[in-house]
Amino acid sequence: MVSAIILAGGWATRLRPLSLTKPKPLFPVLGKPIIDYTLDALERAEIKDVYISLRVMADNIIKHVERGGRKVTFVVEEEPLGDLGPLKYISEKYPLDDEVLVIYGDVYMEVDFNEILSLHRSNECGATLMSAEVEDPQRYGVLYTEGDKLIQIVEKPSNPLSKQINAGVYVFDKKLFSMINGKSIARHFLPKVLQQSCVSVYRYQGVWADIGIPADYLKLNFDLLRRKYPRGFISDKAKVSEKAELTPPYFIMEDARVGEAYLDSNAILGRGSVVGNGSYVGESLLMDRVVVGENSFLKNVIVGDNSKIGKWNHIRERTILGEEVVTGDGVLLNRGTIILPYKEVSDPVYKEGKIIL
Repeated sequence: MVSAIILAGGWATRLRPLSLTKPKPLFPVLGKPIIDYTLDALERAEIKDVYISLRVMADNIIKHVERGGRKVTFVVEEEPLGDLGPLKYISEKYPLDDEVLVIYGDVYMEVDFNEILSLHRSNECGATLMSAEVEDPQRYGVLYTEGDKLIQIVEKPSNPLSKQINAGVYVFDKKLFSMINGKSIARHFLPKVLQQSCVSVYRYQGVWADIGIPADYLKLNFDLLRRKYPRGFISDKAKVSEKAELTPPYFIMEDARVGEAYLDSNAILGRGSVVGNGSYVGESLLMDRVVVGENSFLKNVIVGDNSKIGKWNHIRERTILGEEVVTGDGVLLNRGTIILPYKEVSDPVYKEGKIIL
């Protein structure tokens, strides 16, 4: 038998202002919170002893998971424990199985967890980690290996010698947890494991993404949209005007309404969102219940839940609106504008990269 621990307690500071009101594991990827993809994969692997380590906005995650009817154990950290501390805390409080699968709760992947478990069982190493190949390894922990064995992890090297990075999935023999000391798996725990045993590497070849920054978050949504719905997707509970112009791929969720508008490629509309007549939305992600007034223009932007865009708005690239932001009619937001949640904006923002507190 196998136990699984999902690490879902971080702040996600680089995703602000969106992460000020929504924990990173609940960020939607094609309308589905990213943590649900992991929980679904655990169900497919028939892993039932599941723990979720929480801290930031823990209640939000608990309510979401419970609404889905999933049977998991929630463990709320009283203080920051890093990604290593929860393993010690949970192993001392709960009767974990001999093999423990550890998963970062804010990473998208399509891995079959039984494959990494099979590799772990086929060798004599006390630990196994999953690697993924990325184009920009400088942002991650880069793996240096010998065959399928780990030699070293170098965090964010300026001159990486490999594109294989730590992909945020581990299998540990539970007996190793007696050596835990510190807060970081990569920096404090794996070096100790390597002194006493070996760490095997499972080379994952599928889609993998850490939604650490807004550009990554958009890219993941757009990549999956092109792969899964190249002709576009419209929920049968959405209402789209026959006079609307749609360029695929697009993604329109239930209860959304689109008037005589133009949805360009990579337009993603969350539940209950509205796009008024004459408006343009392209390369943008609107979360749930976003309203876009008539004759507005949004390109390459992210809009948080329950925000309302006025008429004749022009919202330019890399702009992010937090939750429940309201803009008046005729507002211009120049490139890279950041608006924190619960703000009302009635004046144009001409300066690029302005942050509205």
